[in-house]
Amino acid sequence: MKPILKWMPLMLCSSVALSGCGLFQSGYYYDRNDEYRNAEMSEPLQLPDSQNAIRYQDSMPVPQADSDFMASEADPDAPRPAPLAASGSSDQPFAEMRKAGSESWLLVSAAPASVWPRLQGFVADHGVETTAIDPASGRIDTPQGSLSVRQGLRGGTSEVRCDVGASAQCLSAVKAYLEAGGDTDTGVSLAAQPLDQSERIKLQNRGDSWQLALALDGERAWSEILYQLQNAFDADRLTLVDQNRSAGQFYVDYRDRDASAGSWGGWANPVNWFGEDAAPATRYRLQLQSQADSTTVGVEDPDGGQVPASASRDLLDAIAATLR
Repeated sequence: MKPILKWMPLMLCSSVALSGCGLFQSGYYYDRNDEYRNAEMSEPLQLPDSQNAIRYQDSMPVPQADSDFMASEADPDAPRPAPLAASGSSDQPFAEMRKAGSESWLLVSAAPASVWPRLQGFVADHGVETTAIDPASGRIDTPQGSLSVRQGLRGGTSEVRCDVGASAQCLSAVKAYLEAGGDTDTGVSLAAQPLDQSERIKLQNRGDSWQLALALDGERAWSEILYQLQNAFDADRLTLVDQNRSAGQFYVDYRDRDASAGSWGGWANPVNWFGEDAAPATRYRLQLQSQADSTTVGVEDPDGGQVPASASRDLLDAIAATLR
């Protein structure tokens, strides 16, 4: 009996420890969602002057957010996270020529840190004299001009430019060189990795409205958004109705995500489970405003009036997903 009795306290303690969540909380698992939702900011802890501040840091640091989003009763949901960058599909060319206005470049389905050593290889293999090479800015200077690479709009893509006299011939030669290597060359430049960290598309909340911030000049932003509105959406979800280039305006008919809930086949067949027609699309006006190399896109009603924040966020989020 003694050996058995000797283990009983230990077994009892183990039972209490294993069932602690159920004993001391209402339920088996303690839900802390409300605590995080209702958390308030507080002043950081002030260390005495005698303490070395370098030795101390936040145990659970919160990343800085480029948005002043604040939940409200009318719009309580946090913004949706940006979709993960998808790798290029099999039918997507590895390198393709792109043009907007007078600007031309190569769109490459690889990150800049991967394209950079290939661009250096192109210069070396063609015997091009260089005057300066800067991997941090992705630029190679030559007596005739410069070759450069930077982050593309979408994650995992790059834009290659030839700022030389015969830029079209230069881009064609670079395109042929990159395609010859294809996506089998997996070399990555450590010095060029900062080129992959630039975010060129941001969904931002400003007061009572949302806007899409693009690191593009007006001509480029217009052509990119026009292309996506015409090609990236099912007609039942979004239809480009009209456009005014001089005013920087697109008019679209858009059906938000909730309107397709319970539909047979989603957007392609907008009929709900009860056989009734889905909610009609709403007409919006996309307003582009550009300054230097940046452009913002806002959502208004057709007459320029304000729309609910949830509606503008949903539409801009859909457009941003096609650009990323």
